[in-house]
Amino acid sequence: MEEIGKVIKTNKNQATVQIELPESCNSCEFSHFCRIDKNAREIVCINDLEAKTGDIVLIGTKNRNFYTAIILNFIFPLFFLIGGVLIGKNIWQTDLAGFLSGMSLMVLYFFVFFFIDKQILKSGHFLPEIVSIKQKKNTLS
Repeated sequence: MEEIGKVIKTNKNQATVQIELPESCNSCEFSHFCRIDKNAREIVCINDLEAKTGDIVLIGTKNRNFYTAIILNFIFPLFFLIGGVLIGKNIWQTDLAGFLSGMSLMVLYFFVFFFIDKQILKSGHFLPEIVSIKQKKNTLS
């Protein structure tokens, strides 16, 4: 995935990039999950190219990181839910017990993942990176 955005803040080897949202986001039912305001969202990126505030940049992610994020956010919770349902149903022999144990295991996974996610973000391994600088900020003297 690659997006074009504007650097609004830099800090050491990271930059905060503001990405303008396309018109299709206005009709998307899930846009409230990724929107910060009505017109744009902000993403922290690795800034190895030393982009400056005001530069227009292309940001991207590695496929490996994309698939790892899918596994951590969707596949593992699904396995915990299904595993919990099967365990609860086999132990207590009721659908309600299966449902409750499945939900409990999934909530437990998200609780643990909440703390693991903070460590992952601090490491910077899964942050998108600035791939290229499309336009430098005009520096008029």
